[in-house]
Amino acid sequence: MTLLQLVLPALAMLAGALPSPPSVRLRNGVEMPVVAAGTWQYNDSEAADTVQLALEVGHTHIDTAYDYKNQRGVSLGLQRAGKPRNQVFVTTKVPGCGLQGVRKEHCYDDTLSFIKEDIAQLSTSYDMAGYVDLVLVHFPPCTEADPEAPSPVNASCFKLKNGCSTDEHLEAVRAQWAALEAAYKANLTRAIGVSNYCSNCLFSLMASGMETFPMVNQVMYHVGMGADPQGFKTTSEHLGIVLQAWSPLGLGGHGNEEILKGNLTTSIGLKHKKSPAQVALKWILANNVTVATKSSSRAHLQENADVFDFSLSEEEKASLDAADFHKDENPSFLCLDKPAELALQI
Repeated sequence: MTLLQLVLPALAMLAGALPSPPSVRLRNGVEMPVVAAGTWQYNDSEAADTVQLALEVGHTHIDTAYDYKNQRGVSLGLQRAGKPRNQVFVTTKVPGCGLQGVRKEHCYDDTLSFIKEDIAQLSTSYDMAGYVDLVLVHFPPCTEADPEAPSPVNASCFKLKNGCSTDEHLEAVRAQWAALEAAYKANLTRAIGVSNYCSNCLFSLMASGMETFPMVNQVMYHVGMGADPQGFKTTSEHLGIVLQAWSPLGLGGHGNEEILKGNLTTSIGLKHKKSPAQVALKWILANNVTVATKSSSRAHLQENADVFDFSLSEEEKASLDAADFHKDENPSFLCLDKPAELALQI
C-alpha cells in the first residue's frame, strides 16, 4: 500500500467523510455499493441537497426513480459534490407496465423511452457519460390500472396484491424486461434488475427464455418482518439475485417506533455504541441484503454509512431475526409470494 493510499482515508475522515462502503458483486461482475442514499419524496431542491451531502459524508451509491420527479435535482447534487463519474453508482427505476405513464399496449417502447429520459434528466447538470449503473423495473405490472394515475397505491393491484397473477400480467413482465435487456445491450445501463417482484414475476421471466436474468430485487425488508419474509430472501439467494431493502427502518420509509426506540435495537446499540437505526441497518447487511436508506440530515446520512466497524453477535442477530412485530408486512407493493419452503421448488 502506498503512502497516498494510507493518507487519503485519514484526510477524508478529518473532512467529515467516512471510508466508502463496501460493495457486492452482481451476477455480471459489476460492483454495487451495499448502502445507497435514497431520494424518495424529495423535490428537486431537496434531492440536490441530499445527494450532495450524501456524497460528501462518504456514500457512493445514489438511488432515485423516474416517478420521484427529482432526477434533475439529483443531477445537480452530483454536480455540486464533484465526484468523478466512475466513483458514483446511480440507480434509477422505470414504472411497471400499466402504471405512471407506461401504457400496457406499448410497454416495451414506453419502458425504453423512460430509461432514455431517466438518463437525460440525470444528465442536466452532471455528465453521466451516457449511462446509469442500475435500472430497475419499479413495480410488477398492473394492466388494469389507469396508466396516468400518480401512484401505484391508486391502482387496484395495490389493494389486491395480484401483480403477476394473470396471463396479461406475465406478458407485460416479459415485454418490459425485453426493454431492459435492450437498454443493457445498448450500454445505457451497466446492470438491470427489478423491484417489488415476487416469485411469480421471476418465474415468468425464467420461462420466457430471456438472455439476462435480474441482478437485483429491491423490496421492503426490515427488523420485525422476520429474516426471510414470504421467502423473498430464499428465492433471491436461490436465483443469484442480490436482494436490496427499501424502507429499512420500517413504516414505508418513515421509520418504525419499535425499530428506532424499542428495547431490542436500543439495548444492542448501547453495547456497540451505535444508534438503534444503525443496529437495524447492520442486521439487514448481516443477512446479506443490501440497503437503500433515506435521510436529508447530514448526521443521519453519516450514521447510515457508519455501520461497518462493528458486528452483531450470534445471539444479537438471532434475537433480531426472531422479532415479529411486523410479521404481516408485505415485502412487495403489488404482489404476494409463497412461503419459503415453496420458493425452493424452482
